[in-house]
Amino acid sequence: MIKINYRPLIYLFFFINLSSCTTIEVATNLGKKIVPQKNISNFKEQAVFKIGNPYKVEGVTYFPKKNLNYDETGIASWYGPKFHGRLTANGEIFNQNNITAAHKTLPLPSAVKVTNLENGLSIIVRINDRGPFVNQRIIDLSSEAAKKILMKKKGTALVRVQLLRSESILLEKLAKKGKFPEIDEIKKLTIPPVNKPKGINVKVVDINKKNNKKTNPKVESIKRKLKVLELNNRKFNIWIQIAAFSNIKSAKILQEKFKEIQNLNVHKVLLKGKIIYRVRVGPFLSIDKADSVYNFLIAKGMQGTKFIVE
Repeated sequence: MIKINYRPLIYLFFFINLSSCTTIEVATNLGKKIVPQKNISNFKEQAVFKIGNPYKVEGVTYFPKKNLNYDETGIASWYGPKFHGRLTANGEIFNQNNITAAHKTLPLPSAVKVTNLENGLSIIVRINDRGPFVNQRIIDLSSEAAKKILMKKKGTALVRVQLLRSESILLEKLAKKGKFPEIDEIKKLTIPPVNKPKGINVKVVDINKKNNKKTNPKVESIKRKLKVLELNNRKFNIWIQIAAFSNIKSAKILQEKFKEIQNLNVHKVLLKGKIIYRVRVGPFLSIDKADSVYNFLIAKGMQGTKFIVE
């Protein structure tokens, strides 16, 4: 059996995209079977519900598990044309025009709410693939999903990802019966019906409309701006943590080793009753700048380097 090393391909792909400065498309499923695009709608899928065993990518081991309380803040990316028509991790066919996403550990499929913390826009997506595996991104949105929260042009965004319990449980039940509906269908199934009492004339009015008038776009724009201000006031910061030590001497040695990096400091914290010294860079206002420092540290052999969003 010939063992193929995809690392050079992944690095080449990553740097080509960085040079464009417009989009970042993360390689979540290199090497998987490609279905001709004209046959996607007719292809007989072999999809299954899947949590999966621990797996390793680029030296990092991931542990898939069911977590109905999942709630994480981090950096999102997106993927599209280069993977349109490939098999996803659970045997579906990736369609960049559907509202789906890739995640490293959540069950396939699952439903999550993704909020772009840079503009306040949010969307509910269906997880049906594994990834992303570049620079510790926490979720990889389909092209269409990224477009909905206005992050496609920029390529990345700081987001909050929250698992939706009832929708995810329903997706699991349906998947185990061989049914894999898109997220819009799931949202309809989880909305409780309105029971109209007999003999009483009840009119159900859309709560988003008043006196049957359309929602005022200017009002909605103002609401969105206020939401962004609220999110910004929470001051989400992006840090890069190189390592953490139980003694300050080791932390100072590492700090001296990378003294050419600006804003690299040792942070003393109390964690579970113990004093820890964290060697961190930041905070960063730009994801691109954070990526640059992260890639530099990885190239220098600091494989434990990770992103921290606080």
